[in-house]
Amino acid sequence: MSFEQFKIGGNNLEKQSQEWSERIKHSFGHCFEVFKFENGDAIPAGGGSIFSNETDIKIAGDFESFKTFIDETHELAERYDLSKLRGWLDLVGTEIDEKLFARLLAFTEKLEVLCPENSKRLEMREELYKEKGEGIKLSDVFDKNVAACVEIATLAQVYLQEEGVCSSFFSGDVLWNEAGGEDLEFSDAHSFIVIRDSGRQYIYDPSNPTNTTAGKFPSIYTMGADFDKEMARGEKKFVTAQNILSKKEVFYGVNDFTNIIPERDIV
Repeated sequence: MSFEQFKIGGNNLEKQSQEWSERIKHSFGHCFEVFKFENGDAIPAGGGSIFSNETDIKIAGDFESFKTFIDETHELAERYDLSKLRGWLDLVGTEIDEKLFARLLAFTEKLEVLCPENSKRLEMREELYKEKGEGIKLSDVFDKNVAACVEIATLAQVYLQEEGVCSSFFSGDVLWNEAGGEDLEFSDAHSFIVIRDSGRQYIYDPSNPTNTTAGKFPSIYTMGADFDKEMARGEKKFVTAQNILSKKEVFYGVNDFTNIIPERDIV
């Protein structure tokens, strides 16, 4: 799999290609991880073929267009009462840092305003990508309210970078339910965030907030295994993750469009 991506409108392509390769790491199959986004990056957003490992569909990361959103999200996070938030987190039984949770909660709240419900999101998104072609920008997707997991996770990573959070964008796969018995199951391509904080690892899934009677909260998952270590094996692998609020189990990892055997592929 090749990641010889270039900045949009750049001049020194060789230098930019080297810089990009230092910020992105291929994992397995079509999956990869980005440790830092910079304005103008050509973001791999998918492939033209469902069974291709090539991410030949790219979107221009015009992150400067989101400065107001990022600034307002930061301001919202700063307004939360961290002592009360700590008390609430203790009640629900999670050790996640309250300041980190505040940042993710603020992003969830601001994203709901930026991306209201849209029942025609999928078909409108497909039409937009066809219409814009190679000239599509991240702001185009949000302006039309058709952002999906890859665009939302990209924006989340840019925001967390600005906040100084140790995180990375992960383009991988997800299993919403574990296959039972000898049944075989296929995973879905999915983009999410990996957070490393105070010796702990979390999966943050910004495009799938946790719905509660009190509103939407960030979907944050703890893991029963070392995610970085398992993903570094260079093989199909999923890690069991548990939502810190709903306690729901989800399986995040990497795949190459082949079937999953739970006892072999899930840890």
